[in-house]
Amino acid sequence: MRVILLQNIKGVGRMGDIKNVADGYGRNFLIGRGLAKLATEGTIKEADALKKKAEAGEKVAHDKAKEVAEKTKDIVLEFTKKTSKAGKLFASVTKEEIAEDISKAVGGKIEADAINLREHGEHIKQEGEHMIEVELAPDIKVELKVIVKGE
Repeated sequence: MRVILLQNIKGVGRMGDIKNVADGYGRNFLIGRGLAKLATEGTIKEADALKKKAEAGEKVAHDKAKEVAEKTKDIVLEFTKKTSKAGKLFASVTKEEIAEDISKAVGGKIEADAINLREHGEHIKQEGEHMIEVELAPDIKVELKVIVKGE
């Protein structure tokens, strides 16, 4: 099944791309959720317009990401959580909490999906200093220090 992507979809493609996908995935997930539409002769022309719109939006987003990268490079985030005697957290620090704190610090919206906790997986479960990576744009990444203190 050939579909035109209406949004950027991680692992599939970018807005305006025409992709061949499995019938069930295309019909039930992509088209069902409004993320894509069936590629026909008429809609292929729409794909070109979508691609141009996406490229213009990406340029603006890239410039904004550079600006945010300058603001975030010196940020150190601190969290205080309850810990056991061994230093293991009872409640871990999540990507969402980190994204919320970064968003407050820079005055913009940072998505939790942009945060890479590296070896920690989805949560930080140990107190101490941790380095994380924030992907603001496909080619703009910033490293931040997260300090987790125990109560």
